[in-house]
Amino acid sequence: MPDVLSFPAIFGLCYLAFGALALTVERHWRDLVDSRRALPRRTVLRLRCAAALCMAAALSAAVHRDGAGFGILLWVLALTAGALAVSATVTWLCRPARGRTR
Repeated sequence: MPDVLSFPAIFGLCYLAFGALALTVERHWRDLVDSRRALPRRTVLRLRCAAALCMAAALSAAVHRDGAGFGILLWVLALTAGALAVSATVTWLCRPARGRTR
């Protein structure tokens, strides 16, 4: 993978991982996906497995790009940025409509 595309790929994998983890929270599931049905236990397991795979792929890409020492640091920084971006996205998508309180 070209160096130019490797960091956005690492960040994207971390963003997807934390997005999947955010959907395992019952409130986020109801706000973002389906307000009528509860979150199925099987879906929780699948989302958590997908998140673990995305984090492992991001770690692998980071270590492959820059070696073990700096790759792990890059991965931790990408995890932090991904978590912050997902929290901002979920906050923005779950905000109440103007003029209406929850």
